[in-house]
Amino acid sequence: MLYIIIALLAIIAVVYLIYKKVHAAAAIFMVGVILLMLAALTGRAEFRTTEIEATGNAFYDQLLVVDALFKERFSGIGMAIMVLFGFVAYMRHIGADAKTVVALSSPLQRFKGSYWLVPVGYVIGNLLSLVIPSASALSLLLVATLLPALIAAGLTPLTVGAIVVTSSTIIPTPLEAGLIQGAELTEMSVTEFVYGSVALATVPTLLITAFVHMWWQRRCDKVEAIKYAEAHGGELPEQNNAVEEAIKRAAGLPGYYALLPLLPLLLIIVSAVLNRTGVLPFEADILPVTVVSLIISIIVESIRHRNLNDAIDGAASFFKGMGEGAAGVVALLVAAAVLVEGITQMGIIDMLTDAASGSSGAAVLIVLVFVGATAAMAALTGSGTAPYFAFSEVVPGLAEGTTIHAPQMLTAIWGTSNLMRQVSPVNAAVLIVSGAIKVNPIRLVKRTMVPMIVAAILNVVFSFMFIA
Repeated sequence: MLYIIIALLAIIAVVYLIYKKVHAAAAIFMVGVILLMLAALTGRAEFRTTEIEATGNAFYDQLLVVDALFKERFSGIGMAIMVLFGFVAYMRHIGADAKTVVALSSPLQRFKGSYWLVPVGYVIGNLLSLVIPSASALSLLLVATLLPALIAAGLTPLTVGAIVVTSSTIIPTPLEAGLIQGAELTEMSVTEFVYGSVALATVPTLLITAFVHMWWQRRCDKVEAIKYAEAHGGELPEQNNAVEEAIKRAAGLPGYYALLPLLPLLLIIVSAVLNRTGVLPFEADILPVTVVSLIISIIVESIRHRNLNDAIDGAASFFKGMGEGAAGVVALLVAAAVLVEGITQMGIIDMLTDAASGSSGAAVLIVLVFVGATAAMAALTGSGTAPYFAFSEVVPGLAEGTTIHAPQMLTAIWGTSNLMRQVSPVNAAVLIVSGAIKVNPIRLVKRTMVPMIVAAILNVVFSFMFIA
């Protein structure tokens, strides 16, 4: 119990420091390192989840854990983030981002900043997650495309940020790892499990959540506008002038430049379609696709200016952008990984797993324990896969001895896991988007919390209502 208290105090400390406007990455990292040292001091270091070559000194081994987490994050999603940030910086350098904003925001301007753009954007983002199942990859691409377009159309950055973060949640797709495993556990085909069971609960949940989003973002914007007015002598927040700025920057650029910032997204979608139709033996990842997009953009820029040297020289902005990504979003990802490792070593995850798998009694009680434990683990770790896989294996056995139908329980905990990860300030998508719009992750989580909690409840209810 002592270790659980220590871990909870660490989480409270992180929230307090960020609330006090301490640098988010620094606060998360320092608290995480302290947790790891306490784990070494109290003999909990043996519960580490990161593979290292132990030296026999617990404190030094914990530093090796930090070293491994740095390498893992910078070489994986961290490198993809840095490359995409570099690409966005190059697009800004040549003005193509402004051309895209003007092109995408023009039809959206008809909404005149209406909050009906919220459910529209939310549905678009979720549909894109069918071909881009990685939440972090989808967030990266939407940050470069949908986010500036919706902001230019009149929505606030926090509202659009919440849409982007929650775009990858519970869209029913037979390509999702958790649903593939769920089909195996229930001895059903993947398509039968996904579209004959899971979709019955998740599709109505997503549609209702789109309008919950609209209501919640509108309410939050009103509250923040009132607070701003009170703090600035009755003045209202400055109106967004992104379109006017973009028009000035895009002046003189050919129309096809609007396609350049969209190249990574288009190439990802094309490769996914070709892979699923058997034309390509692979599905392109975001990093190589972004590099190809950069090279194409440099070639286009050199042809337009008829000067290859200047076009290549302008690519220096790409590397500056990579540095910005490393100092901002990737730093947050590394810090969050250190904190999650410390929390795990303190035993919170094991406690939740034991509480769920050791539950007994009425079926309703079992459901509540499993769903509650899944929600807590997802919110603490920011992961949608870990909580689901931690509990899913025991579901078939529970179903045999109770009135619970396995597809119902699996859909309930899968949905809860993937929805509640978006209310975690250490979730990769939250960190990516908060870094892009330059706000504390806690502020963004406030925007995602209500829609995701409502969605989690609806998903559980619909799982037991509609899945036979």
